[in-house]
Amino acid sequence: MIILHGENNLLSRQKLASEIANFRLKTQGEVLRYEGNNLNLMDLRQSLESNSILGHTHLVVVENLFSGRTSLEKQKIIDYLKKTSPKNLIIWEEKKIDGRILVAFKGQVLKFDLDPFIFRFLDSLVPGNSKISLTLFHQCLAQDSPEIIFFMLQRQIKYLIIAADLGQKGLKMMEGWRAQKLTYQAQKFTLVKLMKIYRQLLKIEAQQKTGRTPFDLTSQLDLLLASL
Repeated sequence: MIILHGENNLLSRQKLASEIANFRLKTQGEVLRYEGNNLNLMDLRQSLESNSILGHTHLVVVENLFSGRTSLEKQKIIDYLKKTSPKNLIIWEEKKIDGRILVAFKGQVLKFDLDPFIFRFLDSLVPGNSKISLTLFHQCLAQDSPEIIFFMLQRQIKYLIIAADLGQKGLKMMEGWRAQKLTYQAQKFTLVKLMKIYRQLLKIEAQQKTGRTPFDLTSQLDLLLASL
């Protein structure tokens, strides 16, 4: 069993993709994917313990088992995994899991952290604060790649849109203190402004993937941040 967790979703996703690719290369087996909030113990056990028609072992990937709402069924799954520690299971979490929870699990646990500067940078994103945001952005570049910062920026704007539209209740999937912080930050923008920023980020992403821009990602983000 492998547990991947932490705020650096880009790197943890890359690790997940690598593990899946290695599994397929070695076994040509089937990969079964589940969302933790919609999974029951019977389906999980059947997936982990049965073989495919061709006799290949399944690789089971469960996302966000420890996140989101708690339930009796989810606790049954967690108790089962503590006892069995199946080798053909990968659990991927979009945020950091409390180490006290992980102590009871056998297997490989990999945490993907982000440099603290990136959270200072994300918190600085408010209208009229572009100079400070640009300074923090370049401090982040000393530790993390532009791609990681872009991913976190895109996620932050998405959360701010939800907060601006629905308020704190729209962020009930995360910790209360974090939802409150995002809601306060969102109040400094209009929803129209946030949507415009998000569309600009989508445009930058498309241009970078297709090579339809003479600018590298850092330069494009510089221009975007300067316009806030």
